[in-house]
Amino acid sequence: MVICGKSTLTGLALTVLVGSLLTTPALPAHAADVIGGSALGTGIIVNSVPGIGALPATEADSYLIADLDTGEILAAKNPHKKLPPASTLKTLTALALLPRLDKSAKYIGQLSDTQVDGTKAGIYPGRPYSIDSLWHALFLLSANDSGMALAHSAGGLTKTLAYMQSEANRIQAFDTVPRSPHGLDRPGQVSSAYDLALISREALKREDFRRYAATTKYNFLGSGKGNKPLPIYNQNKLLTTYSGTIGVKTGYTTQGKNTYVGAATRNGHTIIITMMHLPYGRDSLAVKLLNWGFKARGKVTPIGVLVEPLEAAANLAPKAPANAKLAKAEKVVTQSSGISPSGLPIKLILIPILLVVLLRLRVRIKMWKRARYRRMKPTAS
Repeated sequence: MVICGKSTLTGLALTVLVGSLLTTPALPAHAADVIGGSALGTGIIVNSVPGIGALPATEADSYLIADLDTGEILAAKNPHKKLPPASTLKTLTALALLPRLDKSAKYIGQLSDTQVDGTKAGIYPGRPYSIDSLWHALFLLSANDSGMALAHSAGGLTKTLAYMQSEANRIQAFDTVPRSPHGLDRPGQVSSAYDLALISREALKREDFRRYAATTKYNFLGSGKGNKPLPIYNQNKLLTTYSGTIGVKTGYTTQGKNTYVGAATRNGHTIIITMMHLPYGRDSLAVKLLNWGFKARGKVTPIGVLVEPLEAAANLAPKAPANAKLAKAEKVVTQSSGISPSGLPIKLILIPILLVVLLRLRVRIKMWKRARYRRMKPTAS
């Protein structure tokens, strides 16, 4: 095994380590060891085999190459290094919210959806959008306003982040701390090449995730103030340039640099790659890592494994958008249609109440008549 890199912590690295501990949830006892294998340390890690060739040279701070089907990690560089994930964090947003939202439901755009930086689909306040269209915008265009809209659909930002963290913990992605549904740089928001592979591997088990990730173009309706259709195209260029590509997600921010999760299938085998904090050359490096993975699969001794989830997902709610304006509209419709909050017609509830009131009124009238008769009757002397 070849491991390249510094083995001692500098003062700066120690500071980063302490800072990450302050922002990361406490790990369970079984996570005290390195997740995926003790060999997954720092530097470039690979079991060299004659005829396979050296790993591609790159300035990326971190990357990972694995067999998606078996979970065997073929090679890596700083796989557990915590770095800003940029828009590859949207894979966790999808993993958390795809089972919770009804794709055919409508969401009413809010002003807060638009108050976000970076790429946008043009969500407009007060305008309805299908959840399905929001997913297309998130996957293809990497639209940050769509990320906010999906979070609001699921009950708000706080609930969505809780769902995301819960999913990360469930699949043992313990390097990951989400602070947004879109991946824009936020204090304390981190992930790792290892975790991004875990997240995407779990998400790729879903047919809808695969479909969105592989879609190359889509017409987003109701964009901007002009309420016009917006043709959007998948940012993952390998979908049309690299044979067998099935996704997954691109990303870029000032702090995160270029990040990427990619997967491709050839001859019945699928290789998944992840990379983080790459200054330039994302697509070129992705091709080189995938090529190396297909060549090395079944020949090199794995250096680790993508672990399986701890338990099944639970508490999936809501299925329809938890949107304030929609809720208000539904309340108006409910009242005007004569339906009570319990779902029963208001007449069925009011009739028994009126009968009780009438019976009590009748009894009181009788009592009043008897009292009046007694007062008027002469007494014996």
